[in-house]
Amino acid sequence: MSYQRRLSDVAGDYMNMRSLPAMLSVAFVAASLYQFGGITTVELPWLSYTLTTQHSLLVSLGTYAAGFASSESKRFEYYGLWEQIAIVIGPLVILGNEFVPQVNDFLLSLGDPLGMQLAFVATVVSWGVAVQ
Repeated sequence: MSYQRRLSDVAGDYMNMRSLPAMLSVAFVAASLYQFGGITTVELPWLSYTLTTQHSLLVSLGTYAAGFASSESKRFEYYGLWEQIAIVIGPLVILGNEFVPQVNDFLLSLGDPLGMQLAFVATVVSWGVAVQ
């Protein structure tokens, strides 16, 4: 009986929404790395699938939204001003890099690969602040 209770407690811990950001971090970082050129190919040969930039964008934004929703704060106004700025910068950089040519051009003008590295760091910092 004691064993079953401990097993269900462990399962309950993994299902707890507060552990969701930790599980989603890997997907967020991998998708962001791909989007900003840190890794060139993500393939799932068993499914004959290669990740596209649009799909990495969806993964990044989806995990970001889920992570933010499961954070301790959950409400934007509970964050400090610099935290709010950091939280907003992440999705703006992700979307801007994909859909606004001026953002992509600006990042590339900073140097290749420096601009994309800075964009990646900005999104990871934003993620870290959002899921605190």
